[in-house]
Amino acid sequence: MNISQLLREYRFHVGFTQKEMAADVISESFYSRVERGTREIDAKDLVKLLEVHKFDVATFFRRLSKSDESYFETESQIVFAMNTKNIAKIHEIERELRKEGINPPNWLEFRLKLASAWITHSSEEVSPAMQDKIKKLIINENWDRTSFYFLSQAVILMNIDDARKLIDSAYQAFYRNPSTDAPILETISIMAINYMNCCYHEKVGKEYIVSSVKFLRSLPITPEIGFFSILCTYYEALFDHDQQLQDRIIDILQRSRYLSLIQDTIEK
Repeated sequence: MNISQLLREYRFHVGFTQKEMAADVISESFYSRVERGTREIDAKDLVKLLEVHKFDVATFFRRLSKSDESYFETESQIVFAMNTKNIAKIHEIERELRKEGINPPNWLEFRLKLASAWITHSSEEVSPAMQDKIKKLIINENWDRTSFYFLSQAVILMNIDDARKLIDSAYQAFYRNPSTDAPILETISIMAINYMNCCYHEKVGKEYIVSSVKFLRSLPITPEIGFFSILCTYYEALFDHDQQLQDRIIDILQRSRYLSLIQDTIEK
């Protein structure tokens, strides 16, 4: 990971616009070029930028050099707990951090809140101010893999109608600049599936997922995103009330040990 990528990741996790991140240390336009990788930021300005926002400078450079693996391991545990819908594990991680007296970075705290929101389908732990800031942040972004990923995670925190508009905006951006890059295809596919999951829990009509189904079916047929096409078919069956097709896909996922990914949609 380089400086531009890490700065952008930090900015996304705290919910800053580029103007807020620049903080008059450098101009907004210059900061924008730094994030795009077309300009290099002076070391003194970089340190000042980090200090202004109370980011730990040493942690930033450790992450840059990939020498600090502690938080990455914790993040991996959070992601696994989220994917397996294990809220008890999320609470365990929170307790361990408090017990050890660790003051985790903002991005890790945000990761914990997001995981909790996805598991419980409740955004109560995230303040309305933060939700509004997240929406404004995405609206002001140029669509790329990072913003696709951020929306894929933050969609749980949004009003479903706001989420629908942003999701459709992301699709249109991809249609204008299609890519065959596997990581981008995977990221935007996750975004579409996560959105459809939110639609299911919000109990909206099928019209909310039509563009997502169309979008996923328009993507190249590649092994990297084949699984998401199956999940797309499952959600389409949910909204069509096609129990037979649902049962067939549930059986395949259960045999493949991936049932936990749709467990929250299966009526007990």
